[in-house]
Amino acid sequence: MDESLSGQASVTSRPVQAQSSDPREGLITTWVEGSLGVMDEIVRAGFGFFEDARTETQERLGATLDLLEGINQSMFRVARKTLVRMDGISARALASSEQGWYALLGMVRRTSQGAAGLASETAVSLVGDRRQAQQLIMKAS
Repeated sequence: MDESLSGQASVTSRPVQAQSSDPREGLITTWVEGSLGVMDEIVRAGFGFFEDARTETQERLGATLDLLEGINQSMFRVARKTLVRMDGISARALASSEQGWYALLGMVRRTSQGAAGLASETAVSLVGDRRQAQQLIMKAS
């Protein structure tokens, strides 16, 4: 099977070359046959062009849709990773803040216990007896 100028395989298996005409055929018959051959090749080339354009357009539009779909998927993957990272930052900040508050409360508790102990020792040293100092502190509070 041969190919025409359009790049499409010719339907018939006749070679594309000038055919020798029968000398009994007239000039008009030869011109008509030649013109029909040229028109046949023009029609084949035209539809071949349209088929090539359709195929290329379909492939490129398919590739464009694949690209857009890939971009969309990539954006969602990045958004999910960002969400995970932001959650990690939030969890770390909450844990650090919680530890800080517990440290503050522990310091206040130890300070108040130390102050109570210091007041008790001071009262004992002033009064001289631990029981009397405790009773004095209990009455004051």
